[in-house]
Amino acid sequence: MKAKHIASSIGASLVIALAACGGGSNGTSSGGPVGPLSAADPGSVSTGSISAFGSVFVNGHEFSTAHARVVDDDSGAASSSTSGLEVGMVVDVIAAADSTSAVPAASELHLHPLARGFVDASDTTAATVKVMGQTVQLTAATNYSDHRACVSATTSPCTAITGQGDLVPTAGTGAGAVAGSYVTVHGYLFTGGSGAANIVATLVSVRDAPGGSAAGVNFKAEGVVTATSASSITIGGMTVDLSHADCHAAGATVGCATAFSAGQVVSAFAAAAPSLPATVLLADLARLRSKVVADTAGATVEIEGAVSSVTTTSPASFVVRGINVDASALPAGSNLPAVGDIVRVLGTLGSTGQSVTTGSVTVVHAARSATFGLEGDASGVTARSVANTYVLTILGQNVTVTATTRLADRSTTNWDHSDPASNPFNIATFQTYLAASKSQHLLVKAAADAGGTLTALSVTIRPASITAGIAGIVDASPAPVNSSVTGTPSTFAVHGVKISADPAAVLGARPGGGAAAVAAGDDVVALGTLTDGTVVVAATPSRSNVVVDFGVPRRPDHDGF
Repeated sequence: MKAKHIASSIGASLVIALAACGGGSNGTSSGGPVGPLSAADPGSVSTGSISAFGSVFVNGHEFSTAHARVVDDDSGAASSSTSGLEVGMVVDVIAAADSTSAVPAASELHLHPLARGFVDASDTTAATVKVMGQTVQLTAATNYSDHRACVSATTSPCTAITGQGDLVPTAGTGAGAVAGSYVTVHGYLFTGGSGAANIVATLVSVRDAPGGSAAGVNFKAEGVVTATSASSITIGGMTVDLSHADCHAAGATVGCATAFSAGQVVSAFAAAAPSLPATVLLADLARLRSKVVADTAGATVEIEGAVSSVTTTSPASFVVRGINVDASALPAGSNLPAVGDIVRVLGTLGSTGQSVTTGSVTVVHAARSATFGLEGDASGVTARSVANTYVLTILGQNVTVTATTRLADRSTTNWDHSDPASNPFNIATFQTYLAASKSQHLLVKAAADAGGTLTALSVTIRPASITAGIAGIVDASPAPVNSSVTGTPSTFAVHGVKISADPAAVLGARPGGGAAAVAAGDDVVALGTLTDGTVVVAATPSRSNVVVDFGVPRRPDHDGF
């Protein structure tokens, strides 16, 4: 089996980060502590990705959803149920003004994805996909879910998509095009310079392609408008034709010719699929979006997102999700985040609703931190002295789990048809839930700080399996030993995890996919079985028994598939 085919299919077993540069920290902060928003502050908003359920955990805080409305900002549908929510979705949590509980209550949770359509292109070197003309950056923190009917079918079932390599891009063009995977992308707007991604994904959710052409929101592009004309706007790589659309701004229907201007954030929808690959969308509806749900100047807001630009000259500032963050109030000597860092900002909303003044910034995940992926059975969980913090042991490695770690149980068939609140794998229940789980087989994505300490970005419970694996950068010590004789293993280590691999199963990911020699500093994925603390890879390569060597690291912080 050629390495490129194995690399494509491994994603179904192990979705992990392959990164080498830096050693940036995880969880560093500037300014005062970031705590829960005050439930007594009417209109306060916490916007970030869902990390767990039980109530709902966003930005490391638990919010009660007992009396909350879940509002789909695309369709306008509202519900009192959280059953449609998933780990990795980005939501805006509006705090209830009359909450007196120790756990702040949410009055509303607003959600809307940033793109909905077919995967038209996939670049594993850059760790990007193209969806509805938008360049989507995939990172070590990106979650995947697969809701296609075939995944849980009793006849002719298909393997769930769990990584970039499992996504199928569109083939051909125009009338002869064969559509790629149909996905919904949740994440953060990224307003970087030319050539930068438009979206940093937190969740890529795969579904069966929608049928029919009835009015709806089957296809969507949302982002910053870069150009306008009398009948169209440009969002990323998508020209949105407004000639037959209804346009809405500030809660009113407006004429499309003058509805939007460059720099504004707009959502465009269509019921019918565009011609593929998607570069032009004949929109049914276009809507002006606020960058923050809160609209009261001085309101408390907490925003999680990716930093797209930084200004170090006075007044210091940076941009998150298109919002300018005034950092001049941070304590003297505070470090500004770097471009690409995932940060959490706590501050007050400016008068225009497009800026925030902050006194507290937390780096949730540094863009250039080393990242690793581990698959195997949990061998221990211990609680630390800090509340809601645990140490998980897997493959002999200790990984810190915190309230910002995304937690999901996908060990059972039809997990996606259950209300997540009825299966509350969250930070408060982490140790007891894992101990009681029928399967303690885990996929863990983790970031290493400068000292090598691992902090989990996500922990997913998977069906029981004998497969064990690790992905990341090959250690310099002990030095890799390569063999060319079947029966005499090649040996090396990744973050201290020892790998013993028959050379017949050590393959290169470059064109040709033949045998490869493993070198210190290479990106590798190693899958096999765990024997006496060593991942043993047998001679016959397969999706669960192989070493794929990607060579010199291509870019930091992304999945290798």
